[in-house]
Amino acid sequence: MATSSGRWHGKKRYFGLHYDLHAGPTDTELGVQATPRQLVPHLQRLGVDFVQTDCKGHAGYTSWFSQSAEATVSPGVKRDALAGWRAATRQLDLPLHCHYSGIWDDAAGARHPEWCRVDAAGQPVAGKMCPRSPYLDELMLPQMRELIDRYGVDGFWIDGDIWAVEPCYCPACRDAFTAATGIGTPPAAPGEPDWPAWHDFARRSFEAYVTRYCDAVHQHRDGVLVCSNWLQTFRHPGAPEVPTDWISGDNTWVFGLDGCRCEARFISTRGKPWDIMIWGFYAAHGMGDPTSPWTFKPAAMIQQEAAVVAALGGQVQVYEHSSLRNGQLVPWRVERLRQVGKFIKARRALCQDTQTVPQVAVLHSEFHGRSQPDRNLMWGLDTAPVQGAVYALLENHYNVDILDEWALLDRLTEFPAVVVPEQDALSETMVECLRDWVRTGGRLLLSGAAGVDRFGASFLGVKPGTVSTPGDYHVAAADGSFLAHSRSWRLLKPTTAAALGRLGTSSLLDERLLPWAAATLRTVGTGAVAYIPFDIFRFFDRNRYPLARAFVGAVAEQLIGPLPIQVDAPTCVDVILRQRRGRLIIHLVNRASGIPNRPNDGTVDEVPAVGPVEIRVQLPTAPRQVELALETGELAWEYRPGKRGPAQVVARLAQVHLHAAVVIEE
Repeated sequence: MATSSGRWHGKKRYFGLHYDLHAGPTDTELGVQATPRQLVPHLQRLGVDFVQTDCKGHAGYTSWFSQSAEATVSPGVKRDALAGWRAATRQLDLPLHCHYSGIWDDAAGARHPEWCRVDAAGQPVAGKMCPRSPYLDELMLPQMRELIDRYGVDGFWIDGDIWAVEPCYCPACRDAFTAATGIGTPPAAPGEPDWPAWHDFARRSFEAYVTRYCDAVHQHRDGVLVCSNWLQTFRHPGAPEVPTDWISGDNTWVFGLDGCRCEARFISTRGKPWDIMIWGFYAAHGMGDPTSPWTFKPAAMIQQEAAVVAALGGQVQVYEHSSLRNGQLVPWRVERLRQVGKFIKARRALCQDTQTVPQVAVLHSEFHGRSQPDRNLMWGLDTAPVQGAVYALLENHYNVDILDEWALLDRLTEFPAVVVPEQDALSETMVECLRDWVRTGGRLLLSGAAGVDRFGASFLGVKPGTVSTPGDYHVAAADGSFLAHSRSWRLLKPTTAAALGRLGTSSLLDERLLPWAAATLRTVGTGAVAYIPFDIFRFFDRNRYPLARAFVGAVAEQLIGPLPIQVDAPTCVDVILRQRRGRLIIHLVNRASGIPNRPNDGTVDEVPAVGPVEIRVQLPTAPRQVELALETGELAWEYRPGKRGPAQVVARLAQVHLHAAVVIEE
């Protein structure tokens, strides 16, 4: 059987279906329509490579007849759906893994309030388990072993962990904190002096809990894979030490394209197999709004998100959850997912096992993130400046990777340019390595008022200036100016650096200029450093103003200069550069929508083709072949030997519909 080795995630197992119901106490017909006879035709039509099915959701009820002593089985289980899914997937030789809610278990909390996390006031938090409680040993692990032994499941996708966990003040956690740190009393709230130590302790406690269930599953049955939803992803930077087998997260249900753009660029640097789960359905407003019911996404909406994931080398799961509680799959939704599956699987041969072509690394420092912790251990991480940097650079058609310090330190010399977006608390090691890298040719872009304090005024070539908080100033860009808001501004003048524009008090920049630089640029050794002394990237994350994008693009262009690969395309086209065994793959992902997103509607519908696109690639000799992949169209190209500049391939494409790639065989 193909699943017996346990190495089912990735390679040919590329497109997955996630189906869960979060069984509860009011269900009445669970499993009635989840038989092999009903499931097999739908799974065959979908063409899925692996399947994730319902097991235990946040309510804590199983949708199968669990025999574990502490189990809470939904009274609505009329037929064992898990047995039906297992029989169907065995018939089709498909791996089956379980959706299992971890830290969040309402039923266990009701039965055992002593297992619950305790808040700072000493009260149990209903349904949220303490990672040091008996919950793991008395319920979670017995059920995982039961699922392996009775059903032969191939893995677990543990939900309700990273985004549900918060610090616990129970006696066991307080004692362990004191033993680990010597601090007698844990702080009650962020901002108190010992909060970073308490937050770090809670994070490590959570990671130890995940490590325990990973190790237990691996010891019980070799080859059964374990994933913890969102662990080791964009909101959990740092060395991926927890021994999960793959990385995954379910992307936000609406406006999810931006989530994919950041998550995929970060997860792809973790060194593990990975996927992103895309919700197949959405609501126009917030989750749980009764006036905004769930509806199924157009196929193109799912395909846009999937294109980003596939182009960056990941696998894709799609989450299906209809209003039907009996386990029945809806034929017309299956048909849409079949179209999505064909789109995804058509990309495997070109996208899988590729590596990035390093251009711009955006630093997402784990040390900075942990310096300003929220009550929510990882989900409260402030990622806005990193997101803004990624969006602004992508819209200027740079190839962007997101790396934390753990990943970047080993790969720093691969990248022509690094952007440090308002990262005020980098490690000393990272700061020194970045300075040395610049002196030997690197191009560094810093932003934020604290950059002077962290890297030094002399390195940046400026007078330290004063800090003004908060405020608004006008910044010139392209053919106009934009009013930028920042939590703090470094009002500085250059010394050995050159000023890249000045701040102003109105849009009449020629009349009302201030003496302070909008940005600076300094040559350092054989490299250069540019400095934007305000929160430009946090601002851009919140306000996608075209002139703010143009300002970032102008600073980046003056800092970085021409790169060996350059793309001119409409702003809505993301460029993703990948390579594999002598093949350069230039992915073009169109983020446009025929009906533009609005605050009350995140639908992507009727994606219009956009263009033209021109690609210039420096090559010392003519390529063997240049071809268009993934879409049809006219691709014209020529090789210019370089009599008046570098030898290069120039390729022109009239339009991109959704996701095309230009492949150059060197």
